[in-house]
Formats: sequence, structure tokens, C-alpha cells
Amino acid sequence: MIPNAEHWRLAVWEAQELQHAIMGYLPGYATPRIVCDVPYVGKRWVHQLSEYDRELGISYWTKNYRTGIEHDDADALTRHYPYYDPIYTLADAGREWWQARQQ
Repeated sequence: MIPNAEHWRLAVWEAQELQHAIMGYLPGYATPRIVCDVPYVGKRWVHQLSEYDRELGISYWTKNYRTGIEHDDADALTRHYPYYDPIYTLADAGREWWQARQQ
């Protein structure tokens, strides 16, 4: 994550809603696609996630390629890579869960 940039981040569900809201207003080739830059995976459209726990704010992503350092890693294409929503976007139950883990 980039230090001091948390205020620019959205939860995955917010990005998905934003993407849905702008669809249909511009021609397909001119419609921007909102992406999530997932560590160890790269940029993915916000609807390309594998799993999403909205309460805890954890989404899981896969990738369809291997990097040079993963050429021998048999699990690289099936591994689930987590991405975390900003804490301020979580409901109380999610915030409490993260607070309990911190202690």
C-alpha cells in the first residue's frame, strides 16, 4: 500500500457500484473501467474478484499468468491473493473484528 494515500481508496463494493453507475452513459470504447491494483496480481477490473467478504472487507483475487519468479510455482494460478478494503468503509461488525485482531 502507498503511505498516506488511504483517503483515495474505496471499498471494492463502492468501486463496483461506481462502475455500474457509469455504464451505459458513454459508448463502450469510451467507458472507463475501474480497476483494483491487487498486490502480486496486478490491475484487475473490480468485478473480476474470486470471493468477497464484504463484512470484513477482504476480497480474494486470482491471476491467469506467471511472472518470471513464479515459473516453477504450480500454485501460482490457483492461489487466492487478498486485498483489503479501507477500515473506514466497513460496518461496525467489521471494524470490531479488525480491532480484536489488533490486540
